[in-house]
Amino acid sequence: MIRLVALDIDDTLIDSRQNIPQANLDAIQRIRQQGLEVVLVTGRMHCRALPYAQMLEMAPEQIMISYNGALLRRINGEEIGHTPLENGVALELIEYFQGRNWTLNVYHDDQLFVEKIDANVEYYMRMTGADARPVGDLYRFTADNSLALSKLLAVGSEDQVAAEISVVQNRFGAIAQITQSKKRYIEITHPDATKGKALAHLAGRMGYGQTEVMAIGDGGNDLEMIQWAGIGVAMGNAPAHVQAAADFVTKTSDEAGVAYALDRFI
Repeated sequence: MIRLVALDIDDTLIDSRQNIPQANLDAIQRIRQQGLEVVLVTGRMHCRALPYAQMLEMAPEQIMISYNGALLRRINGEEIGHTPLENGVALELIEYFQGRNWTLNVYHDDQLFVEKIDANVEYYMRMTGADARPVGDLYRFTADNSLALSKLLAVGSEDQVAAEISVVQNRFGAIAQITQSKKRYIEITHPDATKGKALAHLAGRMGYGQTEVMAIGDGGNDLEMIQWAGIGVAMGNAPAHVQAAADFVTKTSDEAGVAYALDRFI
């Protein structure tokens, strides 16, 4: 029996207009009335996931998983666990992307830092509502301040990401978790900072076994938690390899696929 439902946010809980469909809100309310718990598991910053937690009327003590599993923090701000990139690894990756003129976002203390505000940063800010702080050379900024980075995000064109992600995975996959969420994002975290590992830890902390967990997502960064969960659900807008790994493929995010899956299984 499912007792815990883990939901990705972008292109899963919310639609392409960045709204939670009313059908999703209604379905989540129904399963809560049956005693189930819901947790948000996102690649977003904690602060940029909070508005959706508030729309779902989650309690202040509810734990959210953000930065693809690097940060577990209650909605009230209490930190439960943080798994940042090793500083040397972060600097090596920053140097790699700088040498190839990629736009790079770095995240520290739930703040977003960039070299400058360019078209890719503007795109990211529009998509997430985040405020970026330009600091110039990210390598020097990270090294001089010995920053513990929750995540790196490389933003490029769809063609750039499609051509480069396997190259980056082959080069750095032994020292970092490298996944693709949206078509323009390469997401980089500590090897132990994954949605699957974080969800397994949180479920255990809450007293739930693997078979009692349903996970719903769409991106490559959701793949591990979809495979780990007792019932793993891929969105209808998920890439083919994510759909192939799921127990069930629901409707798209614009068709309230979360509600469809919840009504199908619960």
